[in-house]
Formats: sequence, C-alpha cells, structure tokens
Amino acid sequence: MDLVEQAEALYVLPLDRFTEARNTAAKEATGEGARDLAATLRKLPKPAAAAWLVNVLVDRRRNEVEQVLELGASLREAQDSLDRAQLHALGQQRQRLLTAVARQSLDAAAEIGHTIGPAALPGVEQTLRAALADPAAAAAVLTGRLVRTLEVTGWDPVDLEGAVAGPFTPPADGETTAPDDATDTGAAGPGRRTPEPTAVPARRRKEADARFAAAQHARMEAEEAAAGLQQKSRRLVVRRDGLTASIEDFEERLDSLRREITDVDAEAAALDREAASADRALARATKAEEAAAAQVRALSP
Repeated sequence: MDLVEQAEALYVLPLDRFTEARNTAAKEATGEGARDLAATLRKLPKPAAAAWLVNVLVDRRRNEVEQVLELGASLREAQDSLDRAQLHALGQQRQRLLTAVARQSLDAAAEIGHTIGPAALPGVEQTLRAALADPAAAAAVLTGRLVRTLEVTGWDPVDLEGAVAGPFTPPADGETTAPDDATDTGAAGPGRRTPEPTAVPARRRKEADARFAAAQHARMEAEEAAAGLQQKSRRLVVRRDGLTASIEDFEERLDSLRREITDVDAEAAALDREAASADRALARATKAEEAAAAQVRALSP
C-alpha cells in the first residue's frame, strides 16, 4: 500500500491502537521507496479525538457526511439567489443535521470497540460546519485522514495547514469572478466591451445584498445559539437550586442524627452505670450467701 492507503487505514483504527499500528506499518514498509515511506509513517501524528470521530464517520457513515456537504451547496445557492426564507430554513435544517450526524460518530466509534464520551462532539460539529461552509474543508474531511479539527472563522477560508495526514491538495476554486470594472478612459481592448453605466452599480448592489443576507443569517444563528445557551443557563440555575435544597435537607437530617447519637451515648452511659452498680450488688449478695452457708455448715452435727 502507498502512503495514502496506509494513512486511511491508520486514521480509522481505535485511538488506543494507532501508535502501535503506525510503528508496525513503518517497520513493515517494503518495496521501492520503503525507507522514505517508513520515515513518513513514523511522523504521522495521532489524531485528536474529535478529528478521529470525523474520520470514523467518513469511513462508516459516509452517506450522512455527504448529506451535510450537499446542504452546504444548497446554502451557498440560497446565498447567491438572496433567498432569505430559504436561508433561514436551511440554517435550521443544518443545525439539526449537524447535531444528528455528530452524535452518530459516537455510535460508529462504539461499533469498532472504542468508546469516546460526548465531550468530543462540539469538535465534530465544528469540523462538519467548516466542511459545510468551505469546499476545500469538505475535501479535507472526505479524505478520512484528519489530524485535528477544522474551524470556520468569518469570511476567511478554513485553515487546513497540517490538518490532513499524508498528501492533500485542496481543490481549486471552481468559481470564476469577473475582474473589477475600472474606469477606462481609452478604447475597449479586443474581446472587451465597455460596461453600460448601470451594470456596475447593479452588480455591486447584488454583491452587497448577498453580504447582507449572509450577515443576517449569521446574526440569526448567533441569536439562536445565544438563546440556547441562556436556556441551558436557566436549567443549570434550577438544578443548582434543587441541589442546594437537597444539601440543606441532608444537613438538617445530619444534625438530627447527631442529636440522636448524643442521646444514645447518654443512655448507654447510664446503662453502664446501672450495670456496674448491679455487679457490685451481685458481689455483695454472693459474699453474704457464702457466709451464711459457712455458718450452716458450722452448726451442723
């Protein structure tokens, strides 16, 4: 197998087997370029837990991952067409889909015998969201060789530096944009025609509307996220109040038990005193009995 095939196999192994399997693969490298292949394999870093979950998703739930990426294409089309209603609907669908697919990663991991807690899910969602927003990030995710999670920040392309193990070339941007229209005081060159006076403002207006729609969509998402966090915060406050009340109940019960222990200790001490007195009375009675018996024996013929 070449480097890509080796890496694809390694990055979906259970995390606790990665290092040993990587080193074994390096030792067993054969054929032309085996030395270079072995050296490269040894340098492959162990993936982060969330990145590994995404790799397992691609390996075992690829259809679901592709559904996420198809939704990303639909979102970009809606942005281009300035369909705000569709943008809102797709935004809500996106969050539901991201959450559902991310949770499937835990099931996929369990299927291969490696359990990971839900703490890694935010990183999985973050990576899928980046893939949904950026075609280059989507290509990186589909390699199944992620080393770290991906993150989309504003309008900037997703940073893919060092994100994929082994060779990876992001796809070229298939979208072509016309050069900015500049004021041309001379004659139009060959194959070019001077734009009509209303063409530039109309195009710029469309671009501005597209930016506005995207910004509005981002604001709506932020509002939804903030509302969700506020709801979680309120739930935590209620839970904390309940725990505080339970603690107070336990403290009252503890005080009552301590008082009961004090009463039991006092009763036990009183019984000890009574038992000691009874022991002394028994000793006196026994001594008197022995004296009487001796007198009887002395008076007998």
